[in-house]
Amino acid sequence: MSVYVKGLLAVVVVIVGLGFYYSMNKDRLTFQTTPKQYSLLDKMEKEGVPDFELPRTDGSKFSLSEVRGKVVIVNFWASWCNPCVQEFPSFIELIKRFNGEVVLVAISTDEVREDMDIFLKAFGLPKTNIHMLWDKDRAIADRYGVGKIPESFLVARDGKLLRKVAGIDNWATPEAIAFFENLTRK
Repeated sequence: MSVYVKGLLAVVVVIVGLGFYYSMNKDRLTFQTTPKQYSLLDKMEKEGVPDFELPRTDGSKFSLSEVRGKVVIVNFWASWCNPCVQEFPSFIELIKRFNGEVVLVAISTDEVREDMDIFLKAFGLPKTNIHMLWDKDRAIADRYGVGKIPESFLVARDGKLLRKVAGIDNWATPEAIAFFENLTRK
C-alpha cells in the first residue's frame, strides 16, 4: 500500500471519527446554545426585569414594582466583597444628587444578616431612595443570573434593562452624572 493511500485512509478515519464524536455530543457542545445569562439579559431588555419581593433592613417588605417610573439601579453586593465596599460611596453620592429621580435597590447576598448590618452602619445612608434588602438564599440573584458580585442592573422608567455592569464602577463621575441626567430628563 502506498504512502498516499495510507494517508488518505487516515484522513477518512479521522473525518468519520469526528463525525461520530459530533453526533454523540452535539447537545453538550457549548457553541450550540446561547449562554443562559445572555438569554436572561435579552429577555430583560425586551420584557423588563423580573419583579421580586424581599425584606428591607427594618423587616418591611419591598417590591421592585414600588419604584416603577423611576430610573433604578439594582445592585447585588456582599459585606465581605472589597470591590462592593469601594463602590458603595459613589452610589450614595449619585442617589443624593438626583433627589428621588434615581433609586438604588441594593441587595445583599450575605449569608448572615449581622454581616450586612455591620456594613450598613459603616455608611451614612440617606433615609430615602436607597432600599437595602437581604437576599438570604440568593434566589433573586439567581433569577437575575448574577455570577459574581458586584453586579448592577440599570433599569429604565418602563422597567426594561438598559445596561448590566459587572464589577466595580464609579457611579458619581462627571460622565456618569451626565448619563443619569440624560436618563432622568425623559
